[in-house]
Amino acid sequence: MMEENRELGSRRDSKVDKASKNLKKRGEPTPSSLRPAPTRPQSSISMAQSAATPYSRAGKAPELQLENTYRMSPSKKFPEGSVRNILKEVLMENLAEVNYDPNTCRQLTKSISDNLRLRVKEMNIQRYKIICLVHIGQLGKQALRIGSRCLWDTNVDTYASFEFKNNSIFAVATVYGVYFE
Repeated sequence: MMEENRELGSRRDSKVDKASKNLKKRGEPTPSSLRPAPTRPQSSISMAQSAATPYSRAGKAPELQLENTYRMSPSKKFPEGSVRNILKEVLMENLAEVNYDPNTCRQLTKSISDNLRLRVKEMNIQRYKIICLVHIGQLGKQALRIGSRCLWDTNVDTYASFEFKNNSIFAVATVYGVYFE
């Protein structure tokens, strides 16, 4: 019985090899059904041993998963006033003496946004997702209207915004706090 299976397997392998060679000669790609299945090298560690270790192969600890609290409203609301003060501080620190240059402003936008996000996250506001948007532009005689639309729960979701101007630039920074149930 085993010899018949081996013989059938070797016949199939030789047919697959012939078919893939013919396709290669014609310049056509080899379908995945004709490619031989990749074989995994044998490991000296058994599956039972590797499954019992608490760490992944990358050497990182597994993520801690918490159980649901089924809390539908936050224990502490998003502190708009404190966040607005952070926005004011960060914009004043970074943009007080800056003249408009597109490349500089592009980099400043990224760094200010990251800085704002980190400063707000340091406040340790539980169960809120933080979204930061920063717009920097050249101050001229143009008009600009910045708006946003959000689908959210007005009881728990909110935002804080601050506008900054100097001789050559304007900036608008907005931080959204969206409650994550």
